Parts: sequence; C-alpha cells; structure tokens
Amino acid sequence: MTIVIAVTGGIGSGKSTLTKEVAKRGIKILDSDQQVSLIYKNPKRSFINHLKKIGLGRAIKKNKINKAMIRDEIFYNKKTKLELERYIFKEVRKNRSNFIKLEKKRKSKVVFLDIPLLFENNLSKKFDIVISIISKKEERFKRLKKSRKITKELFNKIIKSQTSDLARKKDSDIVIYNNKSMKDYLKKINTILDRILT
Repeated sequence: MTIVIAVTGGIGSGKSTLTKEVAKRGIKILDSDQQVSLIYKNPKRSFINHLKKIGLGRAIKKNKINKAMIRDEIFYNKKTKLELERYIFKEVRKNRSNFIKLEKKRKSKVVFLDIPLLFENNLSKKFDIVISIISKKEERFKRLKKSRKITKELFNKIIKSQTSDLARKKDSDIVIYNNKSMKDYLKKINTILDRILT
C-alpha cells in the first residue's frame, strides 16, 4: 500500500526545505507551487482565455504572463482571485490525482505532496498523513523579504487569506516547528523522515 503524505504550512514557513530533504532520499514528491508555476510558464490557450475573461488580460504579452502583476491584482480583488483560483485549482487537482494514481500503480512505498492551501481547500482528509510546518510570522517575513523581496503589506494580506497556525496544529498528524537555526530545522525534518520511512 502506498502511504500518501501531504506537507503544508503558511507562506515562508519552510516547506521547500522539507521537500528538498525528501527529494534527496529519492522519494517522489509533487509540489503544488511548481505545478502552478508550470501553468504560468507554459500557458494553455484555455488559461490565456480565462485570464482575459476575468480581467487580467493586461498581464499577458506575447503569450507570456506577468505573474507578479497578477499576484498584486488578486490580493486587492477577491472576486478576481476566486475566479483565477477556480481554474488553477482544477488543473492542480487533476495533476495531483494522476500523480497519486501513477505512484500507487508503481507500488511506491510512500509519496509526498507539497500543498500550501491544504486546509483552505478542505483536503486534509484525502491523505494518510498530514505534516504541518509552523513558524513565527516575524521569522517568515524575514525569510520572504530576503528571498522574494516581499512587502510587509502584501505579506499581511497573504497571511490573512491563509489558515491560522492554531488550526493547522489541531488538524495535523505531525507538526514541525521552524523557529531556530537551519541546522535545528534539518535535524527535525530528518528525524521525522527516518520515523516515517522505517
């Protein structure tokens, strides 16, 4: 039986570090953010048409999409955000389902899926194990300011649109805290991976 594990956490919590450690062990992992990036990088005609239909056509130039422009727009326009997410979530769900089916067919022992909006989309019951990464808001902002040059205003808007850490703790099977050094966090990750994989 294939054990299907979901990894989640708020923006800047440290999910990508965990997924890198999983990949180092040769375990298959599907990253939802990467799937979304591919939708933008290699847009289907249906996606281009959808963006135009919901008023985001100005972000398209010669079939290339300005993701930053879209991101700024949707955090100030809830209706447009929901219409955009409707398309993207449908595509990501389809890819996720295909990935799980394929890995079960291959009889993989365990697979991981990185799903940032797991709780927001009521998906937690679909997985055998849910791992949540919990990190203080000030630590998360510090990381994002450095890596993505994100503003405090946009960070706060994203935080408000995501599930609280309190809710994540309540509905997760495993919680990993990432508030200290990278060395400490990596040790926690690998201790948990050892436990799951043995």
